[in-house]
Amino acid sequence: MGKRKVVKKQDVINLRDIDIAPLKDRVVEMTSSILTDIEVTLTEELEGLALDVALMIMEAERSLLCGNKNEHQADRQYNRWGTNPGSVIINGRKVFARIPRVVEQSTNRGVALKTYSFFHTAKELVKRAYRDLIRGISTRRYGEGIEQFCTGYGMSASTVSRHMVEATEAKLKELLERRLEALDIAVMLIDGVQVGGRTLIIALGVDTQGFKHILGLWQGSTENKSVVLGLVNDLLDRGLKAERPLLFVIDGSKALRSAIDEVFGDDVPVQRCTVHKKRNVLDLLPDKQRHRIKQRMNEAYGLLSFDDAREHLLKIADELDRMNPSAARSLREGLDETLTLHRLGVDGILRRSLQTTNLIESAIAVVRHHTRNVKHWKDGKQRERWIAAGLLEAEKNFKRVMGYGQMTSLVDALISLRNPKSAAA
Repeated sequence: MGKRKVVKKQDVINLRDIDIAPLKDRVVEMTSSILTDIEVTLTEELEGLALDVALMIMEAERSLLCGNKNEHQADRQYNRWGTNPGSVIINGRKVFARIPRVVEQSTNRGVALKTYSFFHTAKELVKRAYRDLIRGISTRRYGEGIEQFCTGYGMSASTVSRHMVEATEAKLKELLERRLEALDIAVMLIDGVQVGGRTLIIALGVDTQGFKHILGLWQGSTENKSVVLGLVNDLLDRGLKAERPLLFVIDGSKALRSAIDEVFGDDVPVQRCTVHKKRNVLDLLPDKQRHRIKQRMNEAYGLLSFDDAREHLLKIADELDRMNPSAARSLREGLDETLTLHRLGVDGILRRSLQTTNLIESAIAVVRHHTRNVKHWKDGKQRERWIAAGLLEAEKNFKRVMGYGQMTSLVDALISLRNPKSAAA
């Protein structure tokens, strides 16, 4: 039997004869229970009240069409016809209810209530299902999670699964295709994240105002130059300006450094992550020496000037020559690039924010949280989809980089370094 919508929106809105006495009684009873310490579940009570309101409004629309119950109408066009099983969305959940039914008198065709269409829509429900799933349901427990959604949302497992694939594919597409021309990026951090035994490279940018942006995602390791070139060239294809002054913050990968040189020039400033540098050195030392050497390296990186910090680190390297020559070589390798921000005259909070890849690690931590229970990845595409979704969820909560008030000084230093003649003029 076909259904037709016949009630105009303005007619429903203009209703004035709605009997709200039953709702008043329910509110009074609920309030009395709370004030007299009778245990009530407020959320359930309010959801029940919301259902009563929805049914009351639908019944009011039926009265508009059919006239008041037990009231004769000579020119009646529509008849009450009991109820049909249906559902309404309340607080992101599908709640089953008996829905007032109306049929056209001349044809016995069912009439779709305008108000039911409003209460029944599942648009927000799908959004909530995606949000809740992406916040921690594991692949291994996916079936259990889907069963919960079947109960809570009134959707079949296949429907939720399909929506999840569609939603995460949309997030991946959004991340991989977002244009970058409008972003005034001054600093780019590149680092890898291990997910399901695979490495994915993530690029994060900091603009001249200190705002952070996820720029790109690429499967592979920072130790693979062709993979890194794929990521960097993808960023350029989407509008990143290679000619603008940029500071790169990286983990120390030689392949990554080589790719940056090839695309942006060997004069582009690179800040090697001091956390990675300390880790590489300390891993070569016996446990009893690690704390002292770490403390001394922290003191060196905390010094104000480039020359002082460099001299202090070289003294540590000389000491390590006697203790462990491999650790000494590790410290000297790329030492000056761990002091790039010192050389640019950046100090204080901004230097502490940018001398490591910790900014990107905070986004990676969100990804790890979203995928922490995943034991079996179906394929690389699934991995990409979930990581893209996790990164975009993290981006929603990004704050400006600490020390962003110093970004102007950093940008000026980058301009001077890139274009010394024009800067001097």
